[in-house]
Amino acid sequence: MTPHTSDPNRAQSSADADPYNDSLRYDSFTGGSAAHPALPEEAVNPTALYEDGLLLNFKKEYGAALESLEKAYAAFLQTRDYIGAIRALIELAWLKYNNNRADEASSKASQTFSEAQAMLETHINEPGVQEVRARLLHYKGLVKYRCGQYGEGVKLFRQAKTFCWQDGLEAAKINDSLAIHYERTGDFHRAIRALNESLVIKKRLAIAYEQAVTLEILGRLHLIREAWDDAERCLNEALELCQTLGDVKRLSALRNQRIKMALHRHDVDSARRLIATQEEDDAAFAMNAKERGMTLLFKAYLAYQDDGASAAMQLLCQQAIPQFRAICYDKGLGKAFRLQGRLECELGRHGAALEAMGDALAIFKTLNLVDEQAKTHFEFARIFMEINDRPLAVESLMEALRVAEENGLRFLTSYIEDELYRIDVDQWQLVVDKRATHQRIFGRDTSLLASLTQVSGDAADVGGAGGVGLNSTQAKAMVSLLRVGQAMFGERDLDTLLTVIMNETRLALDCDRCTLFLYDKDRNELWSKVATGLDRAHEIRFPAHLGLAGYVCKTGEILNIRDAYEDPRFNKDVDKKTGYKTENLLCMPMRNRLNEIIGVFQVLNKAQGHFEKSDEELLMAIASHAGVAIENAQLVSDQKTAFVSFIKTLSSTIDARDPITAGHSERVAQYADIIGQQMHLEKDEMESLVYAALLHDIGKIGIREDILTKDGRLTEKEYRHIQQHARYTYEILQNIHFEPHLRRVPEIAASHHEKVDGTGYFRGLKGGEIPLLGRVLALSDVFDAITSRRHYRNRMPFDRVIRLLQKDANSHFDPDCVNAFFNAPLQQLGRILLLERRFTAPETLIQWEKEIDDSLTIREYHEILCKERMTKGEADIHRYFTALYERGSLDQLD
Repeated sequence: MTPHTSDPNRAQSSADADPYNDSLRYDSFTGGSAAHPALPEEAVNPTALYEDGLLLNFKKEYGAALESLEKAYAAFLQTRDYIGAIRALIELAWLKYNNNRADEASSKASQTFSEAQAMLETHINEPGVQEVRARLLHYKGLVKYRCGQYGEGVKLFRQAKTFCWQDGLEAAKINDSLAIHYERTGDFHRAIRALNESLVIKKRLAIAYEQAVTLEILGRLHLIREAWDDAERCLNEALELCQTLGDVKRLSALRNQRIKMALHRHDVDSARRLIATQEEDDAAFAMNAKERGMTLLFKAYLAYQDDGASAAMQLLCQQAIPQFRAICYDKGLGKAFRLQGRLECELGRHGAALEAMGDALAIFKTLNLVDEQAKTHFEFARIFMEINDRPLAVESLMEALRVAEENGLRFLTSYIEDELYRIDVDQWQLVVDKRATHQRIFGRDTSLLASLTQVSGDAADVGGAGGVGLNSTQAKAMVSLLRVGQAMFGERDLDTLLTVIMNETRLALDCDRCTLFLYDKDRNELWSKVATGLDRAHEIRFPAHLGLAGYVCKTGEILNIRDAYEDPRFNKDVDKKTGYKTENLLCMPMRNRLNEIIGVFQVLNKAQGHFEKSDEELLMAIASHAGVAIENAQLVSDQKTAFVSFIKTLSSTIDARDPITAGHSERVAQYADIIGQQMHLEKDEMESLVYAALLHDIGKIGIREDILTKDGRLTEKEYRHIQQHARYTYEILQNIHFEPHLRRVPEIAASHHEKVDGTGYFRGLKGGEIPLLGRVLALSDVFDAITSRRHYRNRMPFDRVIRLLQKDANSHFDPDCVNAFFNAPLQQLGRILLLERRFTAPETLIQWEKEIDDSLTIREYHEILCKERMTKGEADIHRYFTALYERGSLDQLD
């Protein structure tokens, strides 16, 4: 593509024009939308193009499929075959939905669906329009279903069936979708019937790839039901069809299903042969990366069967897990972590086993994969039995059963109940009794607390009749302990963990408030960040020898005091700070695995009466589990602090290679944080964004020093060399172990030079192909580049910066990111600039916040700049910000 220049007669070096990268000027780009491509130059057969597009989409060759369907759409319009054009538009919308980032897939597809709907209404009397209407409703239903709007999705499927020919292809495809829904709800009989009806239609129409789709779903369904012969028949038929079609990618997926079945049937010889074939195909055809990862996972499981846990762990951690991380395939990563948990348990590393299983569960919850959640809870039970923690094992099985029951996963319930019978026959008997009498096993309130309390209450009733059961206090104790146990392996954020523990303790002891003081050994202080029962959270700190909590921390005694203000050891200052009145309290030390006191539990104001001996026993049991959980969370917190410190040191070291760019990555992280706040990103997304920003230039470690610090414009060759830093960033970060919620940091960091029109580097991604956080990072990186000094230029005037960002929204930048930045408070931007301009005096920041109202946005400030005449207040704001931006003297700011 030819670089854009202001003078067409002047050939401009690619190294001296781009204000963003300080080298290449942004290439101009124009073209039709995905829904309105340019018409083909030569006459073509639109139907053939359309069919080719469908086949390519089936074979997962998405780029070629998109191109073929776009050409088909243009050709249909050219020949005035509007029904064909609508069909092509619908397929384009569905292709966009399947191949865009989850955060924008629906909006991308919706626009094209709307265009198809408008065209359909215009040509409502055309022959064949009802079949097209059915497909539009069907695909809209699929989008709703995948977004979790299951009722709306199935409703659209049913509506679609009323419009289509009942023996036609669309009816068969709708049956496939309905079958997947029936599978989800556990109605396997109905799902198989729908798939068999679909298969009859597709075989009659002789559409090979459509038959393969139905056979694959049917084979997977039989595999889940453990109907091995039916599964093998369907999978083999689908394999033969895909071999005939030359579809290596789907072939590898089907072969992986065969491997899975062989392992389930303990047919290790067949599994080995199939894995060997997969590896041969991978070498010859570069197998689909996701399926390669699944094959590696099965290979690790086979290694476990053949050579033991150590050999399997090596293959899993060195090959399978890195493969899933590299392609960001979360479901595969979750399964790999679950297998890792089993192997760690086999090797006797139970803490690592619980951690790996917790990572797996977190992924499956994020993905809403309920069957995988149930299986993971089942595996948790096995680990807890290994460490002789029967209550937590039972709780895990009950949670697995709850997930299976509520989601119709009947194929799992028998396994779960069999395991429950093995470890707790009384609990199993309660479940069987309820099932046999058609009662709800978990009651109407499906929360874990309510369900376990209900089961425990039933047990208490049985005990009261002469059986062996639990009284209400024991039931509360069990529920609270199980809750803390869940937090121990499921929550690693210390603040969140403390909240969970204290909330559960307050409920269990039926008191007004629970405070958990942690012991800071270095400062010899007790502190608490969170206190339940208050409108606001306060951090309370005091010397570890003061008050009742201090006494308990020092002596290790348990205090049960009926009147706090009558006890001279009670520190009334705490109540003064919080405005709270303590009447009675129970105070107990919390210990770690080494029996060292690490904190103090303090529960206040029993709802009725005073704290009894049973309350002491309950709190002692909770404190025992909570101590372990908190110690683990503190360890994670310390590791995170060390990791953040490492990243910041690494980032500043890279920036410091060129003194004039020192602090660049830190500022990019701060600008990205501003944009992320305006876009209301989730906590995990914000964390990923900041890490990616801090590390986005780490690839510059591979760039030659003389080029990186060159005082002047870069040549074309030098610029091509410096462009490689984005690729190097990706390769370096791939070798850093990130937690599951940070697994996309390498991809985000490496996207900071991508452009939404596809002309960026290093991959040349376009639009939604670029991660959303990568688009935020690209804007943040450019903003800092053009508002900072360089060797060969001063910073760009601020009003020109804003105009440039506005101009290149939709070409270089994501317009949503630009709008979010413009909506950010100018005051936030100023705080970052104060540090960048080396204004560090506290009074300067105070003065800045006084002069610039926190409600004034960057957009509004730019509107002030565009005015011919400013008010006095506006002129003062402009003068003050200009002095800051242009780095005036400190007197000018003060």
